[in-house]
Amino acid sequence: MSAGRGFPSGQRGGTQDPLAQAFEGSNPSPRTKDEPPKIVDGFIEFLKTKDYQLSTIETKWKLIKILSRKVSNLWDSDSVRDYIKRSSWGNKRKNNVGYAYRDWCTWKGFNVQMDYFKEDESPLPYIPRETEIDQLISGCNANLACFLQVMKETAFRPGEVLRLTVSNVDIEKRVITLNKPEKRSSNRQARISLKLTSMIIPILREKKPLERLWTLNYDSICQTFLYSRRHIALKVANPSLERITFKTFRHWKATMEYHRTKDILYVKELLGHKSLKNTLVYTHLVSFEEENAFIVKVASTIEEFTTLLESGFEFVSDYQNLKVCRKRK
Repeated sequence: MSAGRGFPSGQRGGTQDPLAQAFEGSNPSPRTKDEPPKIVDGFIEFLKTKDYQLSTIETKWKLIKILSRKVSNLWDSDSVRDYIKRSSWGNKRKNNVGYAYRDWCTWKGFNVQMDYFKEDESPLPYIPRETEIDQLISGCNANLACFLQVMKETAFRPGEVLRLTVSNVDIEKRVITLNKPEKRSSNRQARISLKLTSMIIPILREKKPLERLWTLNYDSICQTFLYSRRHIALKVANPSLERITFKTFRHWKATMEYHRTKDILYVKELLGHKSLKNTLVYTHLVSFEEENAFIVKVASTIEEFTTLLESGFEFVSDYQNLKVCRKRK
């Protein structure tokens, strides 16, 4: 859409403040030079209907603010495309700006075709040992530890865990149901261990059925996690713990489940992916061929055997009335 086409009368020539124009309604009105731009939540509310993560909504909003300061007229899509193309941004940044602008155009009531810039291949995510993840979880306070354990066992995204309510947890069946996934993922269920069940029961007792399990927002729980991670890494003298992020839990779970089952379709369903392409990365993240890659334990009673299986161990064989089990490190 070029300048002038479909443009409201009396608004050509870039005389109106672009920031005000970007966040007003479909027919922005001019303002005086000294009048501050009126930023309304219309665009933000529109993005919420797209079921984006809150962090994604904030990023898109900020990108449109930046773009509105760089381009004199956001209604002129040719100028916007030309600016993005000529900018010094990396290709991934250019694409993200283009996606944000496309959403802005949809909000304004017209469609636009944006250029796609080939991005460099993203680096493979870091996959820690399970002992490191457990070390990190055990060092956190009870609420945060339970939050992290949920991500470890379910592969839910942090924003998805924050959406969970008391009614989503079935203690008797030891199942958590996700009915409000992010990024247009599929609804899904996940079984949880006895360990996580015991961690989550105290939280459930303090809540009503429709109340969220964690009332903190994403930024608050993220800051608490970063502080705890730094403290634990120093305490146990393991700087590798600093490399573990919220996303690491999802990557770790997907990687382990693929190498356990060799079933990529199962992992796809576990993660709620719509496209198999997004799941294929987990087929080559970690090599488990090195020596001493397993933890081996022996159960002498049915209770010990059950506990090991609940903890992720696999049955290997019987030996003199004992059950030999193993789990990858």
